[in-house]
Amino acid sequence: MRVKVARRHQITIPEEVRNEVGIRVGDVVDVRSEGQRVVVEKAVQSWEQVMDQTRGAWKTHPVFGDMKDAVEIVNWLRRKRRR
Repeated sequence: MRVKVARRHQITIPEEVRNEVGIRVGDVVDVRSEGQRVVVEKAVQSWEQVMDQTRGAWKTHPVFGDMKDAVEIVNWLRRKRRR
């Protein structure tokens, strides 16, 4: 499908594409270039994805290195703060 770039460099995502991808008013999309292409993707950031992305990120930290994910780190920090 072709769409026209408006005066303020805006485009309208066609209804058929919005419905197929599940884009609704208020959703966030990621925009990037790939060579001469502009790619627009619905941003999907579930809790599980965040956990997968952070898993192992603290491996070299002296305190958090043995913890498996951000949830364990936050729980540890909360316990320390209550004391």
